[in-house]
Amino acid sequence: MRFFTVVAWLASAVLSPAMVSTPAPGDGPATRPVYLDPDGVVRWGDSKQEVALFGANYCIMSGSDYRMAGLVSGDRKAMIDEDMAHFARMGWTALRLCSWGDWENSDKAGNLVVNDHVDLLDYLIASARARGIYILLTPIHTYDPAFADQSNKPSPNVGFSRYFQREEMGTNPASIAAQVNYIKQLLNHVNRYTGAAIKDEPAILFIEMINEPVHHPEDGAGSVAYINALTGAVRDTGCKKLTFFNVSQDFAIAGAIKKSTVDGVSFGWYPSGLVAGRQLRGNFLQAVDGYPDMLIPELKGKPRIVYEFDQADLLTGYLYPAMARTYRAVGAQFASMFAYDMLRTAPFNLGWQTHYLNLVHTPRKAVSAVIAAEAMRRLPRFKTYGRYPQSLDFGDFRVRYELDGSELNADDAFMNAGATRSVPRNPRALERIVGFESSRVVDYEGSGAYFLDKVRNGVWRLEVYPDEVLVRDPFEQPRPDKIVSRLLYRSWPMELRLPDLGSEFFAIPLKVPSDPAAGGRKAVQGRFSVQPGVWLLTRNEGVERARLPARIGRVGFDEYHVNDRISYPDDIRSLAPKEFLAGKPLEIRASVADDALPDEVKLWVRPAGMRSFGAAIPMQRSRGNEYAAVLAPDVLAPGLYEYAVSARTGARSTTFPGGAPQQPGEWPFHLDRVWSFRVSPPGSAVRLLDPKEDYARLSFVRPGERYRLPFFQIAPGEQADESALSVFLPDLGNDTPERYAAALFIGDAIAARADAPQANAVEIKLRAVGGNHKTIQVQLIERDGAAWSIPVVAGATWSTLRVPLENLTIARSIHIPSPFPGLWNYWRAGPPDRGRGGDRVHVQDVERLQLTVFANSGDRAGEDAKGAEVESVVLSFAGGN
Repeated sequence: MRFFTVVAWLASAVLSPAMVSTPAPGDGPATRPVYLDPDGVVRWGDSKQEVALFGANYCIMSGSDYRMAGLVSGDRKAMIDEDMAHFARMGWTALRLCSWGDWENSDKAGNLVVNDHVDLLDYLIASARARGIYILLTPIHTYDPAFADQSNKPSPNVGFSRYFQREEMGTNPASIAAQVNYIKQLLNHVNRYTGAAIKDEPAILFIEMINEPVHHPEDGAGSVAYINALTGAVRDTGCKKLTFFNVSQDFAIAGAIKKSTVDGVSFGWYPSGLVAGRQLRGNFLQAVDGYPDMLIPELKGKPRIVYEFDQADLLTGYLYPAMARTYRAVGAQFASMFAYDMLRTAPFNLGWQTHYLNLVHTPRKAVSAVIAAEAMRRLPRFKTYGRYPQSLDFGDFRVRYELDGSELNADDAFMNAGATRSVPRNPRALERIVGFESSRVVDYEGSGAYFLDKVRNGVWRLEVYPDEVLVRDPFEQPRPDKIVSRLLYRSWPMELRLPDLGSEFFAIPLKVPSDPAAGGRKAVQGRFSVQPGVWLLTRNEGVERARLPARIGRVGFDEYHVNDRISYPDDIRSLAPKEFLAGKPLEIRASVADDALPDEVKLWVRPAGMRSFGAAIPMQRSRGNEYAAVLAPDVLAPGLYEYAVSARTGARSTTFPGGAPQQPGEWPFHLDRVWSFRVSPPGSAVRLLDPKEDYARLSFVRPGERYRLPFFQIAPGEQADESALSVFLPDLGNDTPERYAAALFIGDAIAARADAPQANAVEIKLRAVGGNHKTIQVQLIERDGAAWSIPVVAGATWSTLRVPLENLTIARSIHIPSPFPGLWNYWRAGPPDRGRGGDRVHVQDVERLQLTVFANSGDRAGEDAKGAEVESVVLSFAGGN
């Protein structure tokens, strides 16, 4: 039955009258041919325009995604259908299919084994073609597909990559022969859903023969021969697709690529590192300002594609469009993030721990990816926009770290990932609106993405997704029984400001899964209530369904894909800081993720150590699912306090943290744990580093490409109740680096203190280890990347060194976590206008602390200690405590 679904969609798309004329990229099925012009630019065969495609990797057909999909659904093809619909809905036109076929559907000699993995690959190709999505096919993966659930278990796979080390796949004749054989057989395989051989599939534009090969640039001739062998395998089948080979694993291979017969190069980028095990914080825009190695002379005239990228361990709304800007600046024509989370696994982030992107479950990030796709299409190749912060605005786009958002403001489209006050350039000309949070066009309280598509004058299609509430850090170790993202099917008011609709129009439900009986309603002053689903908005009440198109773009007119609605237990998450300044209003905020909005939410506060709470403090809903209570200045004296929040719906009350039934004052209420905050007097010291509390949030520089784990220890401090961070230069033999560094996000500690600008010194308590002297470089890094540095010398005994802030000098800093791949993106340069004319550190803007240790050589040849132990770093005030 699934076969007929795909074929029916494909037939309707191919026969659509709109396809008679030359379609815009992505408007029809993926059947347009491309060619490579003499300058190395990929162009559409029909229009001669440049190709510019954006999308994602999608891995359901093999590896861990195949197994994770089996945990949540018995129908992987249905999952493909809904996820490809998401690709189309997001305006994506690129898909990378990197299969573990070299492990799961081949034998030791590279013979193709047609099994369920191949069947899903076939079905996915057919579904992508029907949705107008063009494909980069990578037949050979190389890495063991055991991650994560089969790690440290005997492999059930018998494919050829099991029998060869990755390092020898480009040098061992037996391995190369198996690769060549497999590529040929896979390309000659006929897809039973389309009737076309893989080599002739029109949706497949590019073939990258192998994923992330281990390069051997020291053997230039051998490297050329290997690349030519893989390219030759493609050509021997009669396949004329453009071929690509990875350059970013080691740019030293560029010379061999230039001499080979491969058409182009592929590169990847993870500017925030990989596998932090937690959600990262801080401004990463400086890390994506440029990709200079993609502009080396050896690559001139070669087409470039981005096979993998992501803002790993981040959920930001600002980074993807900035990355797309840089891709275009180095000439890339295809970019696919890694990897799109299947709708059914997304509530758990079961796909890949360090990656998390789904239209429904990461709406801010997803809308920014929609904007990035537009940037990929609209920005010219090789145009640059200056260094940060000049690069914040580019073409019709802007990104803002402080707002955690990005936007597209063009005549035909307005898109915002995060709240914005930007005025639409030409409201009457708008054809598409995509948003998360509110703008001058759409005011909406919900926390799901929404899409508005103009059908004709006075008629729009509205698509609204459920509220998404994050209830766990999605970058922790995933488990199939641990939900990290909830969907809440709320009804919220929405106000539209669209000139052709006016202030009074009709909203007609087309598909509302949570309320199939939902009725139409009339907007007053542009305002109406809306539930998740698909709606028709029309200036006139009577609109014949027959006069509406069957599709809008590449999705059905009433097509809508979300998870089934389920009931969750009550949940409350504190959004409050851990410190407040005495004498200032004190606001406690919380996110409430109950099935329905509670009847009341209460805050309970007590001095630490007290057995009972004081009187309940009502919390008011501030917006959406967030509640707040504001305590007047001087209500709480300086000190440590504990608090809890309870929600009541009908007769049911639940108190958090912990989800205890009832609320304080009721019998037999008991709370096993509480949240806490400190009220500090102005001028009291701000502790920036407390190793016993902060060790799990530290990030480290990577000393080399193959070193993924940090090198540090938590040692005893001088006092029994203190710990110290032991920083030292790891002994890695020939790989021992010149320096090693740790970084900690401290922006929340600084933001909690309105008196931070009055601080005048930083105090570091430390001692040398394994000798008498060791220099540590201490840096305070501001949001804009300006890094203020001072070297401090640790002695053999514990001491506290007080450094006046005026003594800190501007310096470059290190991108931590280290971006992948390689270490070319190592240094962070500060903004060009900082550090001049008496400029000094802006304490209120500091968000990172960085500690660096160096080798005992050069200027530090007289030092004898192995490293240093740092017990604390404190921001202090004149006359403070």
